[in-house]
Amino acid sequence: MAKATKVKGLDKQAAVTENAARIIAQRLDDMYRYAPYVEDPTYIDEIHDMRIAAKRLRYTLEMFRFAYPKELKDLISEVKEIQSTIGDMRDADIMVETVLNLLDDRAQGRSERLKDIATSSERGTIAQRKQRIGEALAAPTVQRDDIAYYTLVAHKADVSKASYEQFLLAWADMQETDFYGRLRRFIGIDPPAEEPPETVDEARPETAEAETAIELILSEEHIPPDSESAPAQDMVVEPDPGGAE
Repeated sequence: MAKATKVKGLDKQAAVTENAARIIAQRLDDMYRYAPYVEDPTYIDEIHDMRIAAKRLRYTLEMFRFAYPKELKDLISEVKEIQSTIGDMRDADIMVETVLNLLDDRAQGRSERLKDIATSSERGTIAQRKQRIGEALAAPTVQRDDIAYYTLVAHKADVSKASYEQFLLAWADMQETDFYGRLRRFIGIDPPAEEPPETVDEARPETAEAETAIELILSEEHIPPDSESAPAQDMVVEPDPGGAE
């Protein structure tokens, strides 16, 4: 198991956040030390050491949680996801290794018993020993137990693979969102990220003029057309009472 790196520059006269930032930054570096091994699951020990480093970072963050804004809990959750997924993978790998070793021991013991039967003439004639060997190999409990053990191995192998894939997704998300930089800025080791300058919308003046014109048109009172401008089909001719019959 990898040892935690000694933190340098601590000052008992300094503010809590100053010392906390130094400790957290070192634990962060300890975890990222194993980043080159993430993409290759054959580096089992190195990935396991990353889990240990992530656990140390998480516990350190939780210890100094009182000194930072509440948003620290989101950063802790990201570290916890790394620790948890690697832990699930590690537990499954250990179970597979343990069961396979058990099966090897069982097979070795069975082989020794069969060898003893076959080579001991005092155990009977060849025909008798052949029968005993066949009975030992065909024992239902042996077959049943082997099936159960190998099924357990298959299940745990799938758990290990799925956990590793979840770990890769969590790690990729941390990389894409610059977890390393975000945490260092959050604890004050690095300066805050600069806000990008606002872009000038060159079309805005024209847009404002157009919007103003529309507002004026919508607010203007409607004036009905006079008789001269009215369409002919809308005009009504009244009869003249004094006209000729």
